[in-house]
Parts: sequence; structure tokens; C-alpha cells
Amino acid sequence: MRNKNHLFLFYALLLFVFSTGLFAQQKQEPAKTSSQKQDLLYTSALKHYVNELIANLSESSIGQERFLVQQIRMLNDEILARVKGVEKVKESYFQLLNKRLAEVKALKRRLAPYHSAQLNDFLDKVENTIKATLAAGKVDFQKQRAIEDAMQLLYVAEEMIKMDPNAKLDKDAEFTHDLKKTEGKLVSKSLAQLSYEDYQNKKSAGEKVTIYDLYREWKRAEHVNYELRWTDVEIIKKKLLRDGTAAERERMFKRELRQAATAFNYGFYDLAERSFGEILNRYSFIGQLDDCLFYKGLSNYLLDRYLAAQSDFERFVHDYPTSPYLPKVYRYLMQISMHFSNYPKVLSYYDAFQKTGVQGSGLYDETTFMAAAAAMKLGKFEKAILYLSRLGKKSPFYYQAQYLLAESYVGVNNYNEAERILQELSLNERLNPDFHDKVLLKLGMLYYELQDYNKAIYTFDLINQGFSQYDRVLLGLAWSYFKKEMAKPVSQRNFANAQQVLEVLIDNFYGSDYLLEAKTLLGYIHQLQNDTDEALRNYQDVYSAREAKDLSDALNTESEVLGKIVNQAQSLEKKALDKDDPNAFHKAYALRKKLYRPYLQVTYLDLSSAGFGVKHEVDRLNAQLHELERLRQEAKAQQRKDLVKRIERMEYKIYGAINTIPTVTRPSSLLGINYFDTHPLARKESVLETRNKQVLAMRKDIENQREEIVKRLNQLDIQINQARKDKNYKKLVALELSKEHFSDLLKKLDFLETQAYGMGLRKSNINLNKWSDYGVFGLTNVKFNVKTMTAKEIKDMQKRIQDINTFLKLRRQNIEHKIRQINEQIIVMTRKVRQQERLRKREEMNRQFEESYFDTHDTELNYDEGQPQQAPQTKTQPSENKQQK
Repeated sequence: MRNKNHLFLFYALLLFVFSTGLFAQQKQEPAKTSSQKQDLLYTSALKHYVNELIANLSESSIGQERFLVQQIRMLNDEILARVKGVEKVKESYFQLLNKRLAEVKALKRRLAPYHSAQLNDFLDKVENTIKATLAAGKVDFQKQRAIEDAMQLLYVAEEMIKMDPNAKLDKDAEFTHDLKKTEGKLVSKSLAQLSYEDYQNKKSAGEKVTIYDLYREWKRAEHVNYELRWTDVEIIKKKLLRDGTAAERERMFKRELRQAATAFNYGFYDLAERSFGEILNRYSFIGQLDDCLFYKGLSNYLLDRYLAAQSDFERFVHDYPTSPYLPKVYRYLMQISMHFSNYPKVLSYYDAFQKTGVQGSGLYDETTFMAAAAAMKLGKFEKAILYLSRLGKKSPFYYQAQYLLAESYVGVNNYNEAERILQELSLNERLNPDFHDKVLLKLGMLYYELQDYNKAIYTFDLINQGFSQYDRVLLGLAWSYFKKEMAKPVSQRNFANAQQVLEVLIDNFYGSDYLLEAKTLLGYIHQLQNDTDEALRNYQDVYSAREAKDLSDALNTESEVLGKIVNQAQSLEKKALDKDDPNAFHKAYALRKKLYRPYLQVTYLDLSSAGFGVKHEVDRLNAQLHELERLRQEAKAQQRKDLVKRIERMEYKIYGAINTIPTVTRPSSLLGINYFDTHPLARKESVLETRNKQVLAMRKDIENQREEIVKRLNQLDIQINQARKDKNYKKLVALELSKEHFSDLLKKLDFLETQAYGMGLRKSNINLNKWSDYGVFGLTNVKFNVKTMTAKEIKDMQKRIQDINTFLKLRRQNIEHKIRQINEQIIVMTRKVRQQERLRKREEMNRQFEESYFDTHDTELNYDEGQPQQAPQTKTQPSENKQQK
């Protein structure tokens, strides 16, 4: 158990914090000045910093303290088992102390007349030491030895006074030296008290001593005190093992083994790892300790210290090649190699595992499944097929193995066998629903690759809509519909089904990794349908995602730089607290406070509710308002008061919605403007790429630090051996402390490296660069087609205009010809009418002539023939006809 005096410095540390006036409040002045606020801020930060240092140190020492306490308890048990009559020893011990106390009181009375201040002070210290030892109730032979030396010195002083009553003991240099030496043994101050005295000496000497100096002394005292106690335990244990019989040594071994196993079973893996390690170091004479080494490695494995576990298991393989634990050791070695993506080593361990002869068990199935997965990662599909074929139907990995077997057959282009396996799995009703849908998805994709689009569509339709990868199902369904229509003649193509599926995917899966691919395909469908506006809109949306990603990359870089500056400012704050420099602290704090909000905005602006997507929604609502206003005016003109009221209510609702939505010009979020709400996939891919780079950099940094620490530990081992040969124990203790410190750092780095590889490199199916390139090509292609079609249309229009002009010219000629014909006919008809009119007039004139002539000349009548004779034709008729013509 740790002595109470070890906490003395800790209490002094807290007392120093409270003495700085952390909780002093000036109630008389409600409004504090700026300097008072800064002082309060500094003292508060100092308190928090000291508490953090103490908590971290205490937390880091829990494991070793628990282990040390366990070792001390086991040693006490062993000593109690070996030593008989302990109660009698304790009784005689305290009887002797009481006797010495009575003797000291008697000496005090006898030496009182001498009036020696130094001697009286020493008597008081001896008396107080005896009383404190009796009150503690613990047997302390070291303290008893010091008391006996003090009693002997007091008796010597009494004899010297008896021999010479005028002797000046205070001026006797030899006696004074012995008195101080014995007093030092009597007091036996703890390391914590000595460290605090060093702190007080520095403070009284006028040196500027900070609270960090006090903490550092306390930390050093704690480490040295632990090493001293552990050294005592090692010495006692070595002596007990050396002097004990075979039965006693076996009893000690079984006790430690039982305690280590209990710690492991109760989940105290750090204690178990230390305990099994101690057994391996101390009890090598027992013989085969394969179980201890196995559980030591397993404890490291369960503590996520995979490199230490790997080292233990590899040592196990070397030291115990015939142990029954060997198959399990290979299983854990394979798991560790899989964790670190060392797939060739996985296959190497599996080959060694097969030589152990373990078959037909869950362990065999697990290792075989891991080996097959590693072979697939390496692209060795033939070997994966060989491994997966070994897993029978009774294996718990059978269905997963069949799925991987189908993928392996696809890898070797054996599609028929892959189809057969997937069909058998799809017909199995005992499969997990999500895994069953996954099998159907793989089968549908296989049919798609085989260009059997009808079967692919049928298979995709069988998948439940609650499937976790249903967006991938919809995309496969859309591609199948699209390819099916593309195989038809152009005149028979109908992309309605593909278009409908793509719209469902785009509308219902906002953050899907396949959104850009879906928009690209939809844009191409619109292009084939000559819907250029929709095609350009989809292509532009896909292409602009690259610009959003470039912006996100720049912001990620800025965030990383700001983060480094903020961390550096925080480090400067701690250094200022260490040096007790308030001015430096306030400067660093002001810098960190100034940069912290911009750092948050740059890092988390994609979480802001105010962005361009919201702006587009507000624009859409404003457009609806304009349309409603137009309808309201029409309803008002038609005197439809009921419609006017309904429209006004709708307008009020839209106005209310617009006023509550934060916009780009009026952001309500502290994170500022979200530039990526219209392109979330661009932000996602950018963040994933940045994260993967940071993970790789962290792995590399941890690996370099681990190599440096291993190199430093090797150097310390050489220096420790040299110091042990030179018997330079002061240097040896310092080197042992350094080695302990670096060993703890190595364990922490082992844990960090395991976690760094556990984070993994995240991959996405966005393929932004690929689909943005398609978007650029689509934009160019559509615009080129539009330009080509426009030129062609202009050419066709010009041709049509020319044809129309030619037709109109011909028609004009025809019309003019017909007009001429009509004119000619009119002329002919006019002539005929005139001729007839002349003839009629001539006949009329002839008739009038005859009537007038025969009325006056009756003898000219031809009575013989009974008809009047016509007058002979004159020769002027041809001339008249010519005139008519």
C-alpha cells in the first residue's frame, strides 16, 4: 500500500492552487475591470490545467499501481505462509517499543538538568517517533533499527555527562555529526516531502518557482517512489524464490497464475498482461509456459495493442511449435495481419495453420474464410475458389462463403457457375433478409453484365424497397431499362421506364453515392429525346459538382492550417502556464479565441442551414407568389371574391415561410453560408479524400515515432547494462526510469496505430471526376448537336424558302398565262359581241331600208317568185370586215 506521506505533495499542490485566489470574488464591485477579468481568466485556466495534469498522471499510473499492489499482497501471503508465529513477533515488537518509550521518558527526566537544547530536541523527536509508530500499528523493522540506534546514542550522551558534567556536547563536532546522522535515519522523510522541501528551498532562495515546477517535482517523486517500491518487491521475490523449496516456489507460481487468470476473466486485461509477463520473467524454471504466453498476447490483443500481441504470438510460434494453443495463435495472427491489410502474410499464416492438422471445426472454417478473403483482396481468385470450396453446408460461414465464391467465379470469368450459385442462394428462404437482397442485387448485376436485361429487371424488382442499398438497385434497374431500349430500332425506343426509375432515385435518395451517375444517365436520355433544356440542366448539375469539390478541397486545406495554428496557440497557453507568464498566456488565448470561430465555420460550414439550395427554394416560392398575384388580379377583375380570399391566404402562408427561411444574404446560422447543400456529394468526396490523407499521414507519423522509440529503447538497454557493470546505481535508476517512460509510450503508440488502421480508408461510389467528365462531354455534345441542328434547320429553311419562291414564280407564270388566256378570250368574245352587234344593226338598217324603199317603189317587187329580192351586195363589205378586224 502507498504511504500517506506520498500524498503530502499532492495536497500542497492543491493548496497552492487555492492560495492563488481562484475562488475569491469581489462582491463589493459588481463590475470587474479588464485586468481583474484577465486575472480571473488566468487563475481559472491555471486551475483547469493543473487538474488536467494531475488527472492524466493519475490515470496513467493506475495500471502499474494495481499491478504493484497485487504483487505486494502475494508477497505478504507468501511470507505469512512461510513465517510462523507472526502474532508473537508483533506482540514482542510493540512491547519493545513501549519499553523504549518508557526509557526515553526516563532519560528525558535525567538529562533535563543538563539544559542542552540540541539534546532535548533530539529526545523529543525520538519520543514522537516511537509514539507515531505505536499509533500506526504496523511492524516496521527499519524504524525499529533507527530507534535502537537513537537509544544507543542517548545512553552514550548520558555516560559522557556522568563522566564530565561540564562537557559541552553541543560543541562536540563528532557527537553532533552522529546526532544528525541518527536523526536523519529516525525521520526517514518520503520522496514527496523531500521534493516539497526542494521546492520550498528554491522559493526561499528567491528563484521564480511556478506551479508546474511543483507538479514536475511531484511527478518525478512519484516515478522514483514507484521504482523504489518495485525494486523492493523484486528483491524480496528473488530472495523468496532463491531460498524457497520446490513446493514453495510452485506455490508462488500457482498463486500468481491464479491471480493473473482471475484478472483476465474479470476483464482487467492490462493487469493480466503485466501478471503473465511477470510469470514468464520469474518462473522460467517451471518449464512449458505456453498458456501464460498465449494469454499475455491475447491480453494485448484485447487491449488493441496489436503489434505487441503479434510479437507475443510470433514468439509463441517459435518457442512452442507443438502447443495445443498453436491453431488459435495462427487465427489471431491472421486477424492482426488482416487488420493491417498485410494480405500476403495472412496467406502465409494460413499455410502454417494447415500444417497443424486442425480440420472440421469452427476455428478451421474461420481461418479458411479469412484466407479466402485475403486471396480475393490480392486478386488470386483461383486460390480463393479453392479455399471457399472447403467450407461445407454445416459451416456458420457457408452462405457468406458461397457469396464470395460467386464473386471469385466472376473474377475468373466463369459466369455460369456464378449464376448457378447466386440462384441457389436467392431461393434459400432461411437467409437474412438484407443478405438475401444483397444476393439478388449481385445476381441482377450479373445478368446486366451478361446483357440479359429482362432477367436483370425481373431480379431487381424482387428486391425489397427497405434494402440498405436500394439506391444501387434503382440505378441498376434504370441502366437495364436503358440498355434494353437502346437495343431496339430508333423509332421503337421508349425510355419512360428508365426515366421514371431515375427520377425516383434522384427525388428520394438525396445523399446517394449514385446520384451523379443517375443525373448523367437522365441527361443522356433527354438528349436522345431531343429535350435539350433538360439534358443541359442535368449535365450542368453534374459538371458543377467538380467546382464545388475544388472549393471544398480549398476549404479543407484552410481548415487544416487554421487547426494547426489553433493547436499551436493552445500549446503556447500551456507553456505560458508552465512559466507563470500571464502576458504570454493572454496573447496566446486571444489568438486562439480569434481564430476558433473562423476555424469552426470553415470546418463545419456544410452543417449550416443557410445555403444556395435554400436560396433556390426561396426563388421558387417567389415565382409562385408572382403567379398567385397574377391570378389574384384576374380573379379580382372577374369579381370572384372567394377566389381572391383563397389566393391571399396562400400568399400569406408563402410569405411566412419565406420570412422564416435563412438565406445567403440573411444567414441565421453561426456557421455562415453553406456552399454545398446543392452539391452534397462533392463535399462528401472531398471530406473523405481529406480524411484518408490525414489517416495515412497519421499512420506514417505513428510508425516513425514507434521506430524511433524502439531505437531509443535498444540504446537504453545497452546503457543500462553498462551502468550495471560500472555499479553506477544513480545513473542506473535514471536509465530505468527513462526505459519505463519509453515503454509506456510504446504501448500507447501501439494502441494508436491499431486505432489508425481500424479507422480504415473510406471509399465511395461517387466517382465525381468520372461523371463530371461525362457532364462536360454531355454539355459539349448537346451544344454541338444544337448548333448542328440549327445550321441544318437554317439550311432546310433556306431550301424550303427557295422551293416556295420557285413554286410561287411558277404559279405566277401560270396565273399570268391564264390571265393572258382570259384576256385573249375576253378580246375574242368582245369581237364576237361587236360583230354580232354590227350584224344586228346591219340587218336592222337593211330592214329599215327595205321597208322605206318598197313603200315608195312597188314596181320593184317580184311578183312572180312571191319573195322580195334582196339588194345586191356592194363591194364595200370586205373593207368593213377588215375594219371590224
